[in-house]
Amino acid sequence: MSEHSRNVAKLCSMAAEKLGLSSLAELIGLLHDLGKGTEDFQSYLRENGSKHPNHAGLGALYVKRRWWLPGVPYKKEQPAAQLISLCIYGHHSGLPDCLDHSGRSPFLNGLQEQPENYYTEAVANFYAEVASAEELDRLYTEACEERGKFGLGKNSFEWGMLARLLLSILVDADRWDASCFEYGADPFKESQKEPPDWEKLLTTLEIYLNEKTEKGKLAGIRRDISMWCRAAGDWGRGTYTLSASTGGGKTYSSLRMALAQAKENEQQRIFYFIPMNTILDQNSEDIREALNNYPSILEHHSNVVLENEEEEKNYRRLTERWDSDIILTSLVQFLDTLFRNGNGRVRRMHRLVNSVLIFDEIQALPKKCRELFRKAIQFLVKYGNCTVLLCTATQPDLDLDSRELVPDVGALYQKLKRVTYIPQLQVRTYQEAAEDIAAFSREVKSLLTIVNTKDAAWNIFQRLSRQLRSMNCKLIEIQKGLSREELDRRAAACGENEIFCVHLSTLMCPEHRKELLRWIKALLKNKKRVYCVSTNLIESGIHVSFPVEIRSLTGIPSIIQAAGRCNRNCEAAVGYVYLWNFTEEKLGRLPDIDQGKKISMNLLSTMSNPDDIGNPETVEKYYKKEKAYTDFVKNYRYKEWNSDLVTMLSNNTQCRNMSRDLRYDSEDMNPSVILSSRLCQSFRTAGAVFQVIDQNTRSVLVPYGKGKKLIEELTRQHTLSEETRILKEAQQFSVNVYEQVFERLEKEGALYSLGESGVLALKEEYYDEWAGIVTTPQEMEDFII
Repeated sequence: MSEHSRNVAKLCSMAAEKLGLSSLAELIGLLHDLGKGTEDFQSYLRENGSKHPNHAGLGALYVKRRWWLPGVPYKKEQPAAQLISLCIYGHHSGLPDCLDHSGRSPFLNGLQEQPENYYTEAVANFYAEVASAEELDRLYTEACEERGKFGLGKNSFEWGMLARLLLSILVDADRWDASCFEYGADPFKESQKEPPDWEKLLTTLEIYLNEKTEKGKLAGIRRDISMWCRAAGDWGRGTYTLSASTGGGKTYSSLRMALAQAKENEQQRIFYFIPMNTILDQNSEDIREALNNYPSILEHHSNVVLENEEEEKNYRRLTERWDSDIILTSLVQFLDTLFRNGNGRVRRMHRLVNSVLIFDEIQALPKKCRELFRKAIQFLVKYGNCTVLLCTATQPDLDLDSRELVPDVGALYQKLKRVTYIPQLQVRTYQEAAEDIAAFSREVKSLLTIVNTKDAAWNIFQRLSRQLRSMNCKLIEIQKGLSREELDRRAAACGENEIFCVHLSTLMCPEHRKELLRWIKALLKNKKRVYCVSTNLIESGIHVSFPVEIRSLTGIPSIIQAAGRCNRNCEAAVGYVYLWNFTEEKLGRLPDIDQGKKISMNLLSTMSNPDDIGNPETVEKYYKKEKAYTDFVKNYRYKEWNSDLVTMLSNNTQCRNMSRDLRYDSEDMNPSVILSSRLCQSFRTAGAVFQVIDQNTRSVLVPYGKGKKLIEELTRQHTLSEETRILKEAQQFSVNVYEQVFERLEKEGALYSLGESGVLALKEEYYDEWAGIVTTPQEMEDFII
């Protein structure tokens, strides 16, 4: 116990050194397992007893009694003591609610419930075997001095973020030391590694960019953007924006800026946060190639497939710790790390400190998360020594003190303008839309249609397929598993009358969508005919280029993002983006899209030249009109408590008011008196409520392609290591379905269990090569996206 406590204390101290909080973190690490110093707990560890006392509460109670209660010498630093106590209390179960909606304190109640005999025994043994009271008091004095220099003031949200950051340091150190003990490894030797040679990596990237020969209109523009980003690499830490249209080369340019910033400011990591896995797959390939397959690049998302158990263990360790130099992951993972319950997520937070954080397609940030994101970025930049870069063609006003890297955004937009917008806003049924799209086929080789719902995508696709057949067009059938060369040959051999009519949605497993995108890209490259109907999953970041596009009316930023799939590489003098209005598209469960559609309709009705829709001035007007709606939802409302998550994670007004009204025998027993006014947050409830994407889904393994083989493997006998590999690979062949669809499939006998793995598989007749999971018309209408 002494060795583990000292190891964790030292690891915590090392992790918090850059923050200037080494003594504070050391004290938290030293005390975190004080509660294990009882005979009952030691018997439990030796498997001689059945009792498993809640040890975290005893260490937290010690802090309260020694440095926090009225009358103790350190009363003036009550918030620091509560901070330490919270982290120790939550190092297994997460930060508790300091107050709940009844005004009571689950945290204080938990401390009060600790058995006095355990407490007395644990403290005596801790003094005897781990650290003396004098050493702890000295560390606490140093911790208070550090906390004072760190800053914070009275901002409750910042205090809450610091509590989570310190908890992250403790959880990581605790789990790391335990893991090293299990494997007989030295936790400090294993933690030591050479800092990244950012200068060498920057040189590697610049050599790659110089050798990457590009011609045409875009080449010079991309070089300009790259140079602006390189110049910004020499600036200090802060928040920056990169406002460049699709095709401007933001991936390489932002990486160039990040490498230069990391070199200039001696930062430890570079993070690349992306809203969709489809973009993440693509960008990670580009970055690995540009950096000559640099080994310390981690992709953290569900689509990664590993070959063996050792790789899987290593990947799991890296994703839990984010312990790589360059990390590519999703915006969901970033927000979950900062706000969602689960210490596996919390553990990663401290890796964000002293890093460069790139957010691609930041306009995709859900509006309900906007204020939480804004406050978190402010904290990380101000206290965490971070540099933040927000990239998009349609920069939202996040009310951050930021600096734009593009000298003249309007002039750059004009240079990158590759499409003209054509609003045709008379209402259309799905059948009328299919007929009108089919009519394009007489003049236009390929066309992309992007709609707002799965229902619209599937219905228009079905009708379009029938319409094209009635016009004697030959529809191309898919051959799965072709190599790149075979697919190229197949594409080149397609006749003029052949059309690849395809539908994309998240009812298909990831591998299915990837296969369809491979066909789309191969056929477009060979100048063959592709008619694609998709939900907005294709809207951002996917490298496809159609000469003509139809976009179902939505918010102007989404329209502009979608236009990035049209004439992307200036193949023609101009591309054409038609805006259509589908009368059957139901947006009641998509308030953000519904609101965006209304604002766009309003702006288009007053626009003298609709082709100005992509101008930065129009985007700014759009965001101004959207502001009232955004302000209404941006704090992540929580109706059950008549509050919101921003409030619950800061001053927690409603809960504090309830607490003040409670009656106690002694005023000193009231939580509103005992708790610091800066630390009254409802951490656990907020973390349970928080979801980036509102969904209640169940995962189902589908019999698409190799998915059939994986289903067979899971039904046979296999080792644990084989199951680990199969389950990881199965993610590529799984679909998340909404609860009502899951229940209907279960009733119809469409699902069956695969041995003891807990995996449910879908029967073949319920998965369609063109639709994905087969659904009823009513279910399709009920889907969100």
